[in-house]
Amino acid sequence: MRPRPRALIAAALTAVLISGCAAGTPESQSAEGEITVALGASPVNLDYTSSSGAAIPQALLYNVYESLFKLDANGELQPLLAEDYVISEDRLTYTMYLRQGVTFSDGTPMDARAVKYSLDRLDEWTTAPGGLLSVIESTAIVDDHTVNVHLSAPDNMLLDNLAGPGGTVFKPGTEGELASTAIGTGPYTVESYTPGTTLRMVANDDYWGGEPPAERLTLDYYADMTAQTNALLSGGADVGLALQSPELLSQFEDDPAFVVHEGTTNGEMVMPINMRREPFDDLRVRQALRHAVDGDAVREVAAEGYGAPLNSLVPPTDPWYDDRPDPYPYDPDRARELLAEAGAEDLVIDFKVPSLPVYQTTAQVVASQLRDVGLDVRTETLEFPAVWLAQVFSGHDFDITVINVVEPKDVVQFSNPDFVYGYQNPEADEILNRARTGDPDDYVPLMREYANLVSDDAAAHFLYLTPWLTVSRADIEGVMPNLAGESYDMTQMRRTTDQNTGQDGS
Repeated sequence: MRPRPRALIAAALTAVLISGCAAGTPESQSAEGEITVALGASPVNLDYTSSSGAAIPQALLYNVYESLFKLDANGELQPLLAEDYVISEDRLTYTMYLRQGVTFSDGTPMDARAVKYSLDRLDEWTTAPGGLLSVIESTAIVDDHTVNVHLSAPDNMLLDNLAGPGGTVFKPGTEGELASTAIGTGPYTVESYTPGTTLRMVANDDYWGGEPPAERLTLDYYADMTAQTNALLSGGADVGLALQSPELLSQFEDDPAFVVHEGTTNGEMVMPINMRREPFDDLRVRQALRHAVDGDAVREVAAEGYGAPLNSLVPPTDPWYDDRPDPYPYDPDRARELLAEAGAEDLVIDFKVPSLPVYQTTAQVVASQLRDVGLDVRTETLEFPAVWLAQVFSGHDFDITVINVVEPKDVVQFSNPDFVYGYQNPEADEILNRARTGDPDDYVPLMREYANLVSDDAAAHFLYLTPWLTVSRADIEGVMPNLAGESYDMTQMRRTTDQNTGQDGS
């Protein structure tokens, strides 16, 4: 593995880790047929139709629930519950041909009625995925395994959005039970969930795709990054997904009992700037904040140099990625000039930060750099996800914040008035509308134009592309190599009979 820059906090954190672990690598404590996964942020409940937070679809999508389509590890669209589709000449009707022989985990058939029920409920969703599919006007059952989806306007993003949470097919009549009960068509079923602590899933014996490779998946959640890593070293976990403590990976790199996986994601660490408030509706103030914060410095401390720089909310895996220079490179002197021009030299900034360690570390660097240009930054830690979601995401009560946004192709959320950003630009909205509804050949260049305009408007600071860092015991195969969508797809994880191959089976 190539050398990495080391954050100032690395030595202290490593000392804590070493002091808390006995010498040697203990055996896994998982039961036979079980794989235990250590994760960070936990779901507030099991309902991603009404509760925000990435942790719910990360755990349930593709593992318990299935959507009409699926994004693979490379971000490519694949059939899932819809085996095929045909688009009408006017691009307003999609005929979906459903996979046959599929049942929900309680034995109820998955058919056209279930698809119609699920898509007809999208306008009841209070979370972002429902809004992404607002172009769906109606659905009509053709036969048991064929559905016509009618659109109010052509939508070049439809299939990608049907591969996310919005394309989930739910059992009819379960809308009142989703927070505590998950009846899906996937390879696993939810056995139990203790909020904030543990989600247990067991194999769905009647899964249409055959017996899943593990009999049980136990997801343990850790608010502390050192505790998440210690769970691996103590034998309490077999896999650590989305590790937020890269400075601790050296503990595993030379140990043949473990495999360290480094991949890419479509997640972006972002500093939203609330344009709903003065003086952040002044472009010069937002430009100053961009110039004042060095994203590379943030990445070196918060992500230990892993990940990649960003100049917009578009990762390199998106087709409209533009490798252009950052319009607002790190330049504290220019930041001070812009603040003076805007009359905002004495600006007090309300910086509300989620309680997870990676956000706390990110915020320390950001706040320090903003103070260096003369700003009075007042940071407040909010419990994540519940309090941060209520005050910041939904309540819009903040000046700036930090968050890792993980939805695929999520730059479009800048035109969502209910999303955290508060960005307002009719020109950008018009470009996005033409990209979605116009000639498919114009889709990519118009999306590139939209993303660049959002960045030029300094609607947020794009700090860095988050890495996909995982550690697994050497006898675990099938760990996903990249995170291309909203699901932590664990459907291929398995324990091999060779206990110390040291090979990555993903």
